[in-house]
Amino acid sequence: MLNTIVPRSTLLQKYIDSFYLFNAATDGSISYLAFPHTNTGLSFFKGVSISRGHNSVQISEQKSDPDLVCIEILGKYMQPVFVNYQGTIEEISIVFKPLGINRFIREDHSEIAADFSQPFYNEAWLRQANLLFSSEDKIEHLEQFLLSIFQEKDEFELMQKSIDLLQDESMEMNVSDVAAKLDLNLKTFQRSFKKIMACSPSDYRRIAKFRHSLHLKFHSNEIKTLTNITYESNYSDQSYFIREFRKLTNQNPGLFFKEARQVDGDKIIWEIL
Repeated sequence: MLNTIVPRSTLLQKYIDSFYLFNAATDGSISYLAFPHTNTGLSFFKGVSISRGHNSVQISEQKSDPDLVCIEILGKYMQPVFVNYQGTIEEISIVFKPLGINRFIREDHSEIAADFSQPFYNEAWLRQANLLFSSEDKIEHLEQFLLSIFQEKDEFELMQKSIDLLQDESMEMNVSDVAAKLDLNLKTFQRSFKKIMACSPSDYRRIAKFRHSLHLKFHSNEIKTLTNITYESNYSDQSYFIREFRKLTNQNPGLFFKEARQVDGDKIIWEIL
């Protein structure tokens, strides 16, 4: 049903975590919960209609227009997103690393992904979407397109440093400290960060700490208790950790770790409903 693929290009590996191919063929529906992430997802669809509600996305087979292509891009969100597929669906997705998508677009990230999920209207990308679904090797086709529009942007050097500091779990720097470390005015830093990352520095750090806790639980070779995860993720205490978890997942961590599943090995963590 879902297959994740690491980019073949070494250049793309710097900016893209993975591609994934998702195929759902059913007379009924498939649903899952996606959780806040520092990465950015962008998906190509063919022959579907997409509707959005409050932190929910429904993707339905559109039999009346099977050749219609569309692109959906995720923004940063601070609560679970409910995703529902109805009918036969083919999805080809790119999972960009935190600053990754900015190398492949000309707009500011905040302009194209202001909400938790929205359509991406870009003529060059939509032309490629039409070609993509008819390609024999879809990933090769997608990689060649991405390499053709890649832009190196030196202005992201400071932003990358700020991201490294915000997600460094060995220390706890507040946002003003990060700005000072970069020799930036606090308001200038916050404004630039939101423009490029589509979220505030403080929200980014909350998401990064949450994803770090998931990494410790699901990817560690050792069995981690909630206490271990709390302090290794640099939460001040377990009660704070639990409160944050409830805000970001609507569940306490014990129940979340019981219900959540790693999909296709260990690259994606969803709660299948």
